[in-house]
Amino acid sequence: MIAIPYTYTQELSFKPDNNRILPHDIESELYVLGAIINEEGAICRVEDRLSSEHFYVGAHKDIYQACLRLHKKGQPTDLLHVASWLSDHKMLARIGGRSALADIVKNTLDNILNIKASGNSIDSLAAKIIERADRRDAIKRANKIESLAYDTETEWPDACVAIENEAKEIISAPIAPTKEENLTRNCNRLISELENIHLKISNPCTKLYMLQELANNTPGRNLKDLEDLYMKSLCATVEPRKTLDELEEEVGIEGRKWLLGGILPQASTTLLIADGGVGKTKWLYDLLYCIANGENWNGFPATSDGRRVLIYQGDESKHDMLQALNKRGFKPGTEVRERTEVRFGWNTDAMPTLYQDAAEFKPEIVMIDSLTFVNRYSLYDENRTEYSRPILELNKFAAETGIQVVIVHHTNRNGQARGSTAIKNAVSEVIKLEKDTNPSANVQEKILTIEKSRSRRFPASYRLFFNEENFSFSLLEEVGQELGSPDIATKDRIVKFLQENANIKFEAEEVAHHISTTTGNARRCLSQLARDGLVSLDERSSSGTRKLYYIARESEYCSTEKPLQSVMVTSSQRITFENGSTTCQTKEKPQLADMYKNDGSPVITSMITFDDHLLNNSASHVEQVSSFNCNEGDHLSVLENVKKTELQTEEKPCQNDAQMITSVTIAENVCLSSTPKCNEGDHSRRSQGDHEVIAVECDRLDDNSRVLQSPSPELPILPLLQEKASYWSLSQKREVEAFNINNELLEVSCKVPGRGTISLPFTDLQCCEQSPRHDFSLGDKVVILVGKCNETFATITTIRADGIWLKCDDGKNRLAKAFFPHQLVKA
Repeated sequence: MIAIPYTYTQELSFKPDNNRILPHDIESELYVLGAIINEEGAICRVEDRLSSEHFYVGAHKDIYQACLRLHKKGQPTDLLHVASWLSDHKMLARIGGRSALADIVKNTLDNILNIKASGNSIDSLAAKIIERADRRDAIKRANKIESLAYDTETEWPDACVAIENEAKEIISAPIAPTKEENLTRNCNRLISELENIHLKISNPCTKLYMLQELANNTPGRNLKDLEDLYMKSLCATVEPRKTLDELEEEVGIEGRKWLLGGILPQASTTLLIADGGVGKTKWLYDLLYCIANGENWNGFPATSDGRRVLIYQGDESKHDMLQALNKRGFKPGTEVRERTEVRFGWNTDAMPTLYQDAAEFKPEIVMIDSLTFVNRYSLYDENRTEYSRPILELNKFAAETGIQVVIVHHTNRNGQARGSTAIKNAVSEVIKLEKDTNPSANVQEKILTIEKSRSRRFPASYRLFFNEENFSFSLLEEVGQELGSPDIATKDRIVKFLQENANIKFEAEEVAHHISTTTGNARRCLSQLARDGLVSLDERSSSGTRKLYYIARESEYCSTEKPLQSVMVTSSQRITFENGSTTCQTKEKPQLADMYKNDGSPVITSMITFDDHLLNNSASHVEQVSSFNCNEGDHLSVLENVKKTELQTEEKPCQNDAQMITSVTIAENVCLSSTPKCNEGDHSRRSQGDHEVIAVECDRLDDNSRVLQSPSPELPILPLLQEKASYWSLSQKREVEAFNINNELLEVSCKVPGRGTISLPFTDLQCCEQSPRHDFSLGDKVVILVGKCNETFATITTIRADGIWLKCDDGKNRLAKAFFPHQLVKA
């Protein structure tokens, strides 16, 4: 055995002093007891925070305990009653008899003036007594910590836990708490420990073990009591009272923020319920694709150029999920794929993992599929209220991080959310997807219902069509508007305009001016759009009556200034000046693939107008026309058309000896060149192929002049709209039947096979084999049947894809809008 010198051993840097007296304040104890006995009601000021264990002298503990017992029974705490209670409980001799009580009272009366002069009261002296007791308790716990450090038989991890608990008790001890404050402190401490376990421990086994240990270390509490306490803490939090100015400073002045306007708000929880096999997961994939790609979903506006999405999948296999995402558009090399990440096997016990993913990946929406899977470790049945506890945790997560959480859940036999009603009540939004039970409905048609929302109008139902080719959903109509709403086209134009001018706020009058509608119509549509969440509304103004509408979009490309009011020319507008008959047109010419807008109406191609003195059919005119370039691949170039056209004029003297000037307008037949190809067996929608149209526009046409036109020009075949007639719809890509014509909004309510009733613009309809046709030609005298120009005589100057253009016979001016064949009749 090797002897180690004592001088090389570690020595303590302090020496314990066991001869020191523990902290105490006997004079304060005597005065408090004397005040309680002498002054009626004095005990009420200290009973809720001062206990008998706080007294240092044992006799003082007994006297104070007697006072508390008497007070709880509603009896006085004077000298006679205190002495009688101590005698009855055989404690009077232990405190020194009646003489000891009398000395306490006499000592208090002798020193009461000095105590009051020093500024002390029964409250401050009671605080001193409690403070000395806390110091004694800290010394006691410090000695216990020292004993644990010396005890080598106890496992060191267990000793560390015990030392940590003792240290917590010392540090968290309040200064002079009331009884209520002490209970609140203990409750908050227990809730804090529960939150640490639930939000920081991902392993379910470790979490359960720690909860059981906490329950064992909490006297009178079991595991269920702790779960109930944590559940209450999630749903019963009461914030401090605030003024409206403080609330506005906290939440800001902007309206509700959306991921998809009217469908998914930010920083909230949404419950999507549906029966198995309806397509709820694929519908969410469709929404996630639009959010990640920054594109609208069937008219519901996207509010960013692209956002990150996170999918927690449990119901689908990895192979099926990847196949469905790729089919929807999450393909390799795309930005959508780069903005998407997935995780399998997540459960609500792994809440820390969700917080970690939010901090690292920074998604703006999390999809959880499904509630049954992620809550599979719950201790409660889904019909119990406690089953909804994870949703309350997700509510807290959404509020703290600003992330939208969408939870997929199943329905029961009655079509309602399965399980406890607390599940539905806990979330902010509830969306239901179901099959269309209409016997005439297509098998791929679904009904989407907003059953609950804190951000928009509800309930509201929409009829959807599932496209099996790319797993996308098309919005057919809003349920309840099968007969067609005259405001649909106006709303579409409003949303499009506000998106093009994102983050800019407009009044209803400004919007009406930009989309060419009445102020009343724009105001009504804007109010409905704001109610449905598609448009944001700002009502803050000095007068309180000014309403500003806008669509918020997070993009670096969005303008922050309003468009110039004086510049109102778009690609579909044609402005003709009186002096020289020149035309203001856009420079860019749309490609054939872009001939039709998203709403199905054709894009009006730019007109090519030249002025020429056509007194003689000279070759110089042909050379001038042929100088214009033609697109390669056209069936007939402009030069060939002009060569085939024999322009003849009768040389008649014009009034005022003025030379008659006409301008030749050459336009592409947009309808024909962009018409979809007919499959075999389809009705023939066009008898001939693409071709150019030569129209002669008379800028100065009077009764003595004759229209110059080709002997056989091919004019655009505009449909003659009639109720119960069939037409081809460009947007629906199928034959439809018209049953209601709205001339004010230029819309037709049509029955679409397999999709119900939809309102379509006039320009969306083309002739098919059964469609009625008009017999109008250039130069025909007509009478207008609709609008402010009703019963006005006019002459046809141009026939284009967007309608028939006229010039009043009495006014020499060209009308500012085009008319359609059914709105005219030959004079």
